[in-house]
Amino acid sequence: MSLLDDAFALIRRPGVEIGSLIPDVLIREVGRDTLITTDHPVETGAAITDHAFKLPAEIEMILGWSDSTGGYVGYSDEAYEMILAIQAKRELISVSTGRRNYENMLPVGIQQTRDETTANVLMCALRLRQILIANTQTTSAPKSAQANPAKTGSTVDVGQQSLKSAGTSGFASPAARA
Repeated sequence: MSLLDDAFALIRRPGVEIGSLIPDVLIREVGRDTLITTDHPVETGAAITDHAFKLPAEIEMILGWSDSTGGYVGYSDEAYEMILAIQAKRELISVSTGRRNYENMLPVGIQQTRDETTANVLMCALRLRQILIANTQTTSAPKSAQANPAKTGSTVDVGQQSLKSAGTSGFASPAARA
């Protein structure tokens, strides 16, 4: 077995998918899960942490495609065009690696380098970020449970209304002045 075969066996991981795109090789995968804590100073001088929240997951991958794997010249260029199309659509995709499955991901960064030695190869650094989706719903509380239903109650459709002159405001309507 050659050194190249050993290296290929180490970096080729079955099951890597970016949406519907399957790379020929995954060279590096870096996943990030970050938790932010809020710090507040208190009178005695020590900072306290009273809350924490999770940032969206991120993953950076270095991927490769080769015309020789595809069997024709232009295969790696097609893979690059597919990556650009995934980003341009701005549709959420699933990303599956040998370690983890990521849902609701968008490619936020694409970096590729080409030189005389890689003319028929696509080596691409791809950065994806999870989009957190909130589910909302509207509810209404019964008016009997509200302290001031006139101010805090939901709106009620009362149909069409016509304007009436105030009469007591001190201003006379044009018809009344004539």
